[in-house]
Amino acid sequence: MSYTTAIRYDVLEHVLKAWLLETFGPSQSRTGPVWSCTVIGEGHSSMWQVSAPREITNDEQDTLILRSQPRGASSFGR
Repeated sequence: MSYTTAIRYDVLEHVLKAWLLETFGPSQSRTGPVWSCTVIGEGHSSMWQVSAPREITNDEQDTLILRSQPRGASSFGR
């Protein structure tokens, strides 16, 4: 059974797909699709529609948001 979750934040595609792969394995198995993600909308109001073996929790969505944030440049030698 597949669950659909709407992720309503600006989560980067590569971050989302890497997390899905890490969490659920490859998107396809011998028996069919395991997970998929589709962008709905564009720009600031965009969201992802994710189908996966279970619902994506709020804590996991928070993790995806944090992983999508730009990282500040580290100061050399500090």
